[in-house]
Amino acid sequence: MGKVVTIKNNKGGVGKSWLTLQLGHALTLLEKEDQTPYKVLLLTSDSQNNILTYSGFENLKIEKTLEDFVKKGERNEIRLRENLYYMPLEKSNFSKIFREKLKNSITILKNEFDMILIDSVPVLEIDQDFLEIADHIIIPTYMDKATTEGIIRLMDEIEIEKIRAIIPNRYIKSKKSDTMYNELKESLEGTGIFLTDPIKQSTVIHNLLEDGKTIWDTKSKDIETVQITIYQVVEELLR
Repeated sequence: MGKVVTIKNNKGGVGKSWLTLQLGHALTLLEKEDQTPYKVLLLTSDSQNNILTYSGFENLKIEKTLEDFVKKGERNEIRLRENLYYMPLEKSNFSKIFREKLKNSITILKNEFDMILIDSVPVLEIDQDFLEIADHIIIPTYMDKATTEGIIRLMDEIEIEKIRAIIPNRYIKSKKSDTMYNELKESLEGTGIFLTDPIKQSTVIHNLLEDGKTIWDTKSKDIETVQITIYQVVEELLR
């Protein structure tokens, strides 16, 4: 049975959707013990469906959504890359009945996909459902005071043993950001949580985003350090 990974931060704009896509694509490039590739599904609680834009499917007509699957068992997920699929969301308004059915629906999907990655946006109470469903949690972050303090609060709110990694993203090197990074690193000692090297603000990444490409769709050597960081997180998930 597959695993569920929730990519979570209460603060917006830290790159949750982008990182969800990069992690998902990375997984499909690896092989399981039986030498078959990982089959990965991406979900979201954001009806903007930014993952489609980031993967080059901005103007795609959406036929079936997560709502259709949960309510009627109907599905037609979008193939983003080989072995990488996405189930879009129509609305960010979830009834109590929908939320109760959601957990059973994801259990069904776990029988088909090796890994389900959820781009979790703080939307009503469904965000808590995604945390409860998750086998693992990944936290993207900025290295500023407010976001760092938010991570500490978040770690108090959720099951800390589920947190596999924290990824500083869109990092702009400065004395303050370096201090924040080192303070976060010290606070995580003994927790077993992997703190990655920061992913720096990058023109190359920006251009890939604009072109609807992932970091695995390029051979640019300028992106190799980011690829290594993402693979390290994937290794944590597969341990």
